[in-house]
Amino acid sequence: MTSVTTPRATVLVTVFLLCLFFPASGAAVWETETIAPSVPEPIAADIAGSHVVYSVAYGEAINVSTPRGLLLYEAATGTTTSLANASSPFTLTGGDTAGDVIVWFEEPQAFLNESVAERLTNRIMLHSLSTNITTPIRSSQSAEWPKTDGHRVVWSETPNDSYISTLSLYDIANKTTETLPVHTLDGSSVVLEGDTIAFQDGNTSTLTLYDIPSHRSTAVMVPVHTNVTSAIVESFAMGGDVLLYSTEIVEFSPKRSISNTLTWYSITEQTNVTLSPITGLPVGNLTTDERKAAFDSLFTDGETVGWVLETGISESDVITVNAKTGAVSHLKIDGDVAFPSVDSDQAVWVQSKLMADSHVVLATQDVTNPVSTQASAPVFGMLCAAGAFAAIWAGKRE
Repeated sequence: MTSVTTPRATVLVTVFLLCLFFPASGAAVWETETIAPSVPEPIAADIAGSHVVYSVAYGEAINVSTPRGLLLYEAATGTTTSLANASSPFTLTGGDTAGDVIVWFEEPQAFLNESVAERLTNRIMLHSLSTNITTPIRSSQSAEWPKTDGHRVVWSETPNDSYISTLSLYDIANKTTETLPVHTLDGSSVVLEGDTIAFQDGNTSTLTLYDIPSHRSTAVMVPVHTNVTSAIVESFAMGGDVLLYSTEIVEFSPKRSISNTLTWYSITEQTNVTLSPITGLPVGNLTTDERKAAFDSLFTDGETVGWVLETGISESDVITVNAKTGAVSHLKIDGDVAFPSVDSDQAVWVQSKLMADSHVVLATQDVTNPVSTQASAPVFGMLCAAGAFAAIWAGKRE
């Protein structure tokens, strides 16, 4: 067995960062309500301000030929309106919303006759909430997965006979489009936030941040592939200064094992902090249970950081962390949670039970009556001091 010793200074810096990253505070309570029933069947949802946009299937969603629709729910008034519909030979996917804008894409249905499919094209659609006007901004054989920050739209396109996608950026105000000098592995996972685009590089699978003004790319997590281990980013979310990502680590020797880690990356500071997917707190070393925990559906708006922890058969915890205070909230769900999205004090997701009864849930934070889920600030400070003392003592014993 190989032993690795961590320098004492490194341990001290790690402890300090963990304490600095998360001062203790009370956690907000989430109150939930169903805003869209199971008919028509919800597929995915997104939220911006008081606007909730969600896609539906008018029939069974698993059937690719089922007509699709895009609906808009106004949380302020409790009203629902239809934005778009698609039926054979087309289907639609989306939408993504920010500010005044909603985007989605239309594409030919799967399993169409080849002679029919080759005459049809995908379309990137942009809807303005203020004008109630929907405009196609791109039409091509492969344009898909538009994302918006309210000012720009980014989408992916895959040239014929290629698996690597390019990214295009559309300026809403100027109505101009440019092709970016990057390639993405998966257009559906791309995130646009202000001047930054997060994606996995199509050639290397590296988790990358692209700065639009400077045209510079920053590698955040480079995959590791050796004879004994493999590590690659599985999923990620970005908002504000936060890039949250999960990594799958496969150990081939001495015994094959698979574990997952959850990492909080500060874009401005370019620093990583590992979080426990079970407690939501920063950790230096993960326990066996934390490494084996099943979690997915990462989400953040820069103020709230969250993910979904699988706690049983079709049972979940929605775990959220306040990005400023580090306060952690656990919301137990009797079911599965998919496509969570958060904006300020509200979140939305599609909830189901054993792959049935899909419905859209709106969750609102009750920030007036926070629940203390951590030690008080003085006690938390004592824990940090104790951790630093332990690091020094361990160094003396080396």
